[in-house]
Amino acid sequence: MSRKDVPFDTPPPVGAGYAMSQLSRALLTEETGPDPQTRARATARIARWQQVLAHVLEGTADYGSRTPFAEIPAWATPEVVTGGFATGRLLAGGELSEYERELAASIPGIRPGHERLDLNAWHLGDAGIRMLQARLESGDYRIDVPEEAALPVAVWLLQQQRHEQARTLIETIAPFFGRLRFFPPPARGLPASAAEVHVFDVGTVRARLAAQSVQAQVALQRQAIEVRLPLYDAAVEHFLATYARDWPCRHYPPGWRGQAESLCERYQAARREGVQARGRVAELYALLARCASDPEALGGREVGRIRRIVGDFVDKYGEPGSPTHRAHRDRQHRQIAAPDHHRVARVLAARLAGYQADAGIADFQPLLEPVTAAEATAFAIPEGASLPQPVRRRLERCRSGTVAELIEHGLVTSAETMAQLLPAMTAEIRSAGFGDATLRALDAATYRAFNRRRSLLLLDLQSQVAIGELPWVAAIEADRRTDAGAAGTARQALVESATLAISAFPQTIVPNKLLQQFRTLAKVAKVELPFVDEVAADIFMGEFSDKFADAARRAGRSMAGTLYARYYAIDTDALAALPDCREVPMSKPWWRRPQPRKSDALAVLCARRAGVELGGWNAAANGAVIEQQQILTTQNLALLFADLGLGERLRPRLGELALTCFEWICARQQMRIEEHHAGLIMLKNTAYAWRQMLFYLSLLDASAQRRAIDAIQARYLTQPESFKQCFWPVFLGLRRAADGHSLPQQGATAEGARVFRGWTLGRHWLLGPPSAAVVDRG
Repeated sequence: MSRKDVPFDTPPPVGAGYAMSQLSRALLTEETGPDPQTRARATARIARWQQVLAHVLEGTADYGSRTPFAEIPAWATPEVVTGGFATGRLLAGGELSEYERELAASIPGIRPGHERLDLNAWHLGDAGIRMLQARLESGDYRIDVPEEAALPVAVWLLQQQRHEQARTLIETIAPFFGRLRFFPPPARGLPASAAEVHVFDVGTVRARLAAQSVQAQVALQRQAIEVRLPLYDAAVEHFLATYARDWPCRHYPPGWRGQAESLCERYQAARREGVQARGRVAELYALLARCASDPEALGGREVGRIRRIVGDFVDKYGEPGSPTHRAHRDRQHRQIAAPDHHRVARVLAARLAGYQADAGIADFQPLLEPVTAAEATAFAIPEGASLPQPVRRRLERCRSGTVAELIEHGLVTSAETMAQLLPAMTAEIRSAGFGDATLRALDAATYRAFNRRRSLLLLDLQSQVAIGELPWVAAIEADRRTDAGAAGTARQALVESATLAISAFPQTIVPNKLLQQFRTLAKVAKVELPFVDEVAADIFMGEFSDKFADAARRAGRSMAGTLYARYYAIDTDALAALPDCREVPMSKPWWRRPQPRKSDALAVLCARRAGVELGGWNAAANGAVIEQQQILTTQNLALLFADLGLGERLRPRLGELALTCFEWICARQQMRIEEHHAGLIMLKNTAYAWRQMLFYLSLLDASAQRRAIDAIQARYLTQPESFKQCFWPVFLGLRRAADGHSLPQQGATAEGARVFRGWTLGRHWLLGPPSAAVVDRG
């Protein structure tokens, strides 16, 4: 409905301020971006945010709903921008793809302006069905968006003589034939492997190498060594010729002034060519120019300055032309003798042309050979030159391997990146339940495409669209069988993936995208685990769903009597008996609903522990409630360690994981952060890492726990004094909890010990005394 039809008591539309801020940032980047590529990306973002803002202001989108646009079903894949806002564009729609244009040109009778409608319909004719059947059997297709699997599923159903199911599926998607593409393009290369994945594909790395620009710092270094330093040497040597009794400008050899004038002309010519000469070089040439024009005009202070500059030069490098000086300059010339990085990058981009663009590379040896004679000629690089390490690192970004191998090579640097890679493996495990090999491959490809779908902004505890809601996936779900072997494989994959995520990134909570993969594996493994997502503070409605209460009860049973429970003063008996939350009534719009009900025991408990009231729209208060939920549920750690068995697998490494968390906290807390909001995000993340650390420590026996805390204290004592003073209340709190004391959740103990939490109302105490009355989020 239009905005003018909205009742008068409706609050401002969801996302208006956020969309405006994002649009403003994109406009600024378009104007001030450092390079054309950055500015072009900003232009594309501007178009998307303009669409979002128009929908917000006109009231044509119901942001916060699973179906923000009334005419678009939940299963259609939307274009979603930062924050979960759909632009209204559908990823299987829009302009015709290159494949669609080629196919339309090859088929008689396709009407201009109606190509997509006619092509979808053509695939249901005899010729189209035969082509899809052949593609399915050979595996010569790719699924970029889930909708492209719809007609292949319909054709598979027809092959199985399941005409009624095929008809039902076609009737569901047919109204969108003119808008969405329901058929796949041919494959561009080998099928994806579940065993080996890559962060960047060859095409992306090749484009970045080809576009690498001249390194400004390297160019300046080369200019300094080739032009500026020889001028410096010449001026010093020329002044040395005037020395007598350890002072310059005492006598001038024949021709000295003319030679000095020539040197000054060379210097000025170099300046006109853009050579940067500041500091002592510029000062020395200014003095040389004065001395060349009128030596008698130099005062004692100026002569003394010449003596100081020349003397410091000789002390450091030796006299120009001396063995010490020549050795130093030779080393500098060797540093710049290597070919420019941007030229080598173009050599590697050319070498990558022979590789599959959308794949990764396992064997880099052929790519790392020295520059050949042909390449030397083509790219103006010395033949036989080796590849600089920085360029090799850029090349190896397209390395393929297992997730563990990519983490080891430093290519997977966060759990979020890991979440992008796991669907390749998860898809194979999930689809193993299909007896038909063709259907297995199609289902796996659909799952991988579905996992690229971005999450929507959702309110009222709504859940994101599940893959089983896609009509073509639902049509084949009954064919899926999970035997004991498949369930065991899925459980093993879940355990190994969770172990890898915790081991590699112990300081971070499991991100929502990675939890999606864990849920899929748990479902195939037939393991009931109430994984809880991280909830956004700015859209929190003051209520939690039943899975949060279930996770809190399990955590309460696991954490009873531990360091974790003492530190956070958790009544684990009461937590283990926590009642379920109630479903949220959907009969009224969110802005007309009453305050959160007292029956939501978990939300009420979290608000009481945080010292805030439920029901407001204060992001800091909401964040404090959410943080207490994370404390009480351990944000999935109890599920992974107790219910899934990671505790036994990781027990030998728990002390190491705790120390890694503390080292990460120290590094982040001491970063120089100018932007206020970024500083608050740092506080939030370090508080979360502290909670993770406490959990690992809590699983150790008494002696191992003491050793681990002693190791943390030893690392604490190596930190700068300013950090130690600031962080002392936090460390003291750890020591008191380790000694068997519970800590107050608000304020400090008599000794000054504090609980480290990331969210506060008012200025966070770790930021020091307040300079103004502000509401801060950590």
